[in-house]
Amino acid sequence: MQMNYKISCFLCNEIKKKEICNHNLDFGHLDYLYNILNKNKIKKFFKTKNIKNLNEILPLKKKYDYKLPEINIKTFNKINKKFRNKIYFVIDYFNFSGSFKDRASLISCLFAKEGDFKEISLASSGNAAISTATFANMFELKTSVFLPSFVSDSKKKILKDLGCKIYEFNKPYSFTVKKCIEYSKKFNSFNRSSALNPISRDGKKIFMYEIYNDLKKKKCDYIMVPVGDANIISGICKGSIELKTSNLLKKIPKIIGVQSDESPSFFNQFNSDSPFPIRLNSKSKCDSINVDQPLDAFYAYKYLKRVNGEIIKVKDQNILRAKKFLLKNLGINCCSASASSFASLQNYIKKNKIHNKNFFLILTGSGFKDNFK
Repeated sequence: MQMNYKISCFLCNEIKKKEICNHNLDFGHLDYLYNILNKNKIKKFFKTKNIKNLNEILPLKKKYDYKLPEINIKTFNKINKKFRNKIYFVIDYFNFSGSFKDRASLISCLFAKEGDFKEISLASSGNAAISTATFANMFELKTSVFLPSFVSDSKKKILKDLGCKIYEFNKPYSFTVKKCIEYSKKFNSFNRSSALNPISRDGKKIFMYEIYNDLKKKKCDYIMVPVGDANIISGICKGSIELKTSNLLKKIPKIIGVQSDESPSFFNQFNSDSPFPIRLNSKSKCDSINVDQPLDAFYAYKYLKRVNGEIIKVKDQNILRAKKFLLKNLGINCCSASASSFASLQNYIKKNKIHNKNFFLILTGSGFKDNFK
């Protein structure tokens, strides 16, 4: 299959021939740029949710007949009345590993197989590692994961059960990233770490193609997204831009990233108008967004600025309260990181005096993998 993409470097602003650049960095700086020629294939995906119809926007050499799981979108009258807006909970953990990361893990494993890799490795706070190992087992790949010690015991147990080789460090997330880079170079392991490999961003952008019909039907005005390493929000923004550029989406909803006040690195970076990552001590109890240096800070900044989005922060304790509220009152068992979107909702609506609009809150992971000591 003829490739219809180029590889761009954020730093040197050059088009590369392959996924290699001379910059010795521990965060993402490469991106795939596509020449979308056949929109009819993409339109088929809107109906089928089969990735064989997305070869126009993915860097895979082959077509794969794989249908993605359905995404559940729920709304509740009592919540809509309380907030005086229509609130849609986009519940994205009814999939293989219970995580938004599954689409990126699927595409990464397929890409690794095409490159004849035998092993896939990544730095993770848990969800991406579980997701990757799940698909790696399907495709007969070994998995090595690099974890900060704050990862929940529940996630560590699942990773052991999946047969992963686990390297755990009592260090910040950014340290595990460096160790994964060293390992993948030494042992020729496919490094799938968020943003370090640009395919992770392209895997996650698929989400916007999946909810395309709902965006139009429900007339979405705002999308609220939890932010840790910033790879999900960069993918959501990139997918939105592709849909808009292809004239498939008339208007991009306002995209709002949400960080914990105990892990506000990207919040500080974005609001200081800098494309360069800022490293800060992080101590959020929400392990999935407890990131001291976002790996996808470059492209999250670029794409969020391009769609006129914004980033806000919310108190860690309010996130944990929101998680409990969603489970007790709505039966939504999302992970604590996911609850950040709901935790920030009331203040955002009040501050901006928003009424009669439609909000999509992205719930990216299952609460069954959380545990707090």
